[in-house]
Amino acid sequence: MNVVERNFIRLLRSGTFGDDTPIEPMSQWKWERLYQMSLMHGVAALVYDGIRLRNDEFFINLTNEQREKWRRTADDTEEKSRQMNILTARLFEELNHRSTRPILLKGQAIASLYNLPLHRTSGDCDIFFPLEPQGKKADDWAKANGEQYTMREKGVMQYMWKGIKVEHHHRILKLTNMFLNRNLQQIVNKEIRCCDSTYIYIDGTKIETLPPTLNLLYTMVRIAKYILNDGVSLKQIIELGMILRKIGDKVDFIKLQQWIDKLHMGGMAQLEGALLTKLMNFSPDEIPFMQPDKNDDISAVTREIFNLKGNHTYDWYFTQGKNVFVRNTNKSAMMWHVNHSRRFFRYYPSETVTNFFTAFARSLSQIEE
Repeated sequence: MNVVERNFIRLLRSGTFGDDTPIEPMSQWKWERLYQMSLMHGVAALVYDGIRLRNDEFFINLTNEQREKWRRTADDTEEKSRQMNILTARLFEELNHRSTRPILLKGQAIASLYNLPLHRTSGDCDIFFPLEPQGKKADDWAKANGEQYTMREKGVMQYMWKGIKVEHHHRILKLTNMFLNRNLQQIVNKEIRCCDSTYIYIDGTKIETLPPTLNLLYTMVRIAKYILNDGVSLKQIIELGMILRKIGDKVDFIKLQQWIDKLHMGGMAQLEGALLTKLMNFSPDEIPFMQPDKNDDISAVTREIFNLKGNHTYDWYFTQGKNVFVRNTNKSAMMWHVNHSRRFFRYYPSETVTNFFTAFARSLSQIEE
């Protein structure tokens, strides 16, 4: 990592986990680069927390204009999160009133673990409905009361409600490998039915969230899917660390390891643990699902973090022109995915292959008939 990337990681660790590794000197131009990098990764307010905590450090040499820009960005993040809290609470009141048993996924649920919850960048409101009849009832309510509803994919309905994007999930996650996906759905269904419900309060409203052990597995699988399709997300790695630090004492790590084995994701779990130790200064003792004596060289993985170029799966859809020939919309993005899948194959072989071909088939489906 270069000096901008090193200082970015140090300030991010300071704002989230209280790390105090000294900052290296940088020019104002490099500080501007760091600001842009924090926006790209969706963690600008968290990096600003790190800057404020270390305000007296000699090499925190931002101009007054740069400090004001950071402050405005953090204030904007707070305001959006505050509005998301209010609307999430009202939405859950509506859905609870109809006895649909909504369960909040990630978003404001994971934000509650942050030192400053309002500094987590808000996105969609993702809601899981574990029981099919209640899920259908919730979908019917959304069609009648929401706007622009659409089935984003099977089992996921998306709509706008009072200005926020909401997604209804009838499965919390889906793996592309049919065998592994069946195991995942069995784990979720059993855990949701056998364990005590977990709740948080958002704007005075009691909201159900995933049980701690299932929440940790959900986060790990979500990171794995993101890695295979888009690359490593620092925001998600931070949230994995938040769960381990804040509610790790409530996690059944024996059960979690059984699930990891059942999903054949030991290599991916090891990678996620290595990212926490190398980037966020976690000790191996804090990550029970990681093998501490295994030497993990993740330099190639960390390089990808700072080389985001928009190589998402939607960038390499195939389209059909005026003639009969099919063309690719972004050949460089497709090649990125080929190389990317090959690089991560050793971490999750059984899912990597099916994930690539599923994305390829989805891109072909964009061809006009």
